[in-house]
Amino acid sequence: MSRYSAISSLRPTRLLRRLYQYALVLVLLSTGILALILLYADRKVSLSDKLTQIGTALAASIIFAVIYTVLANKEFAELIKDEISGQLTDHINIIMQQINQVNQLFLPTDQYPATRDFDARFNRAVTSDLCRSNNYFFRGTSAKYIPARLSICRHHIELTQVILLDPRDRGAIESRAQDRRRRPEHEGKQIADIAAEMRSEILQAIIALFDSREHCEIEVGLSNITSPVRIEIFDGALYTSFYKAMESQQNTHPETARFSKESQIYLIFKDECRRQMQLATLRRRFTARDNDSVLLDYLGTLRFTEVGADNLREYRQAYQTFITPFSNALKGIGVSE
Repeated sequence: MSRYSAISSLRPTRLLRRLYQYALVLVLLSTGILALILLYADRKVSLSDKLTQIGTALAASIIFAVIYTVLANKEFAELIKDEISGQLTDHINIIMQQINQVNQLFLPTDQYPATRDFDARFNRAVTSDLCRSNNYFFRGTSAKYIPARLSICRHHIELTQVILLDPRDRGAIESRAQDRRRRPEHEGKQIADIAAEMRSEILQAIIALFDSREHCEIEVGLSNITSPVRIEIFDGALYTSFYKAMESQQNTHPETARFSKESQIYLIFKDECRRQMQLATLRRRFTARDNDSVLLDYLGTLRFTEVGADNLREYRQAYQTFITPFSNALKGIGVSE
């Protein structure tokens, strides 16, 4: 509400007060003039009797004026109170609406703390958003949990896009390995060992993503950006996970914030990630028509020369061993559509 409108809303109250004052003055003047005329017209009554009558009338008028003033002031005070209360309520409602709009634009709708074990509340929320979405975008290091999420969702997803850390870029891998070194499960390990584990994660994740092509089309792209923020975008929500937060560095799973699709953060990251996918290197889309030769060809371009048709099954089994605890956790939350 503008200052002009606020001032304008006070005018009816001031007008009522002035009308009240004018009416009171008019009544007093009319009564006084009428009383003088009546006193002057009656010549049979003596002056002392007239003064006695005037005194009695004045006393009665004073009593009436006191009673009237008390009642009128009380009524006027109630009027002012109601007017101020109404205006204050309107202002509070407007302010709260503006606060809610700002909250919706910039603040998360929910937050999930960093944990060492799988967080049921977080996974329930992600699964719920995934099962209501037609598209799924992920940007992170290895996307090792994505195939398990896709397998539990019965809802048909049209396309899943994934940007992974480029396993050919040694500098990028070692940079993220340095970040992981602070986490409890990597405490005491050498950078080279963590980097080797990360390459293995990326390899197994790509194989598992390829095997998820029956659920939906999978598009994979690579990036050498070592961002400490993991992004997951659905049609109705965005999840950002910050690995550099103090709590995240002391736990296995990072703290995460959820933003609605109406938020400014959602719009910014959605556009940014769309552009990053367009610029990603070695983009490849897997469909249900592809066979293992397509996968092996793609792995060869990523310099995973140790994988062939003869041992591909071993890598699939290794991934199943790794992902089983997480798959069981997802089944335990009881959300699927």
